[in-house]
Amino acid sequence: MNKRLLRILYTSKTYNRLSKADLSKLLQQCRDNNDHINIKGILCYTGHDFIQVIEGPEEATIRLYHKILNDDRHYDCKLINISLSSSYIFNSWSMGYLDISHGDMQLLRQELPEKLSNDNAEIFAYQLRNYLNTTPQQNTAETIFI
Repeated sequence: MNKRLLRILYTSKTYNRLSKADLSKLLQQCRDNNDHINIKGILCYTGHDFIQVIEGPEEATIRLYHKILNDDRHYDCKLINISLSSSYIFNSWSMGYLDISHGDMQLLRQELPEKLSNDNAEIFAYQLRNYLNTTPQQNTAETIFI
């Protein structure tokens, strides 16, 4: 199997809560930019914290992550997992989005480093994708914790 894609999972915190307009602008920028470089992924946000998975060709993904690290809209960027893959998990999403409750995000941030070996990180990414693909009515009863 030839693994050609790189997947990165990280967390960070915002300096200031993004307005709905700023968040929409950020997501549109991500989607437009990612489409051009074959990057896929998901952004989870509470108003104070981000969890993001990006995946794509190795060089493009590394360049994007470097750009993310230098983005002044957030800080305390922590790499949780980096792995090679032969296929996209978020193949339908140039940048999916999930609004996660503050309590859920705090729990995720605490549990991610301990729980996410390479295998578990992939399972978690699939759980996020499945959660993203459900209808809003279904989302309220589901958990995305591993």
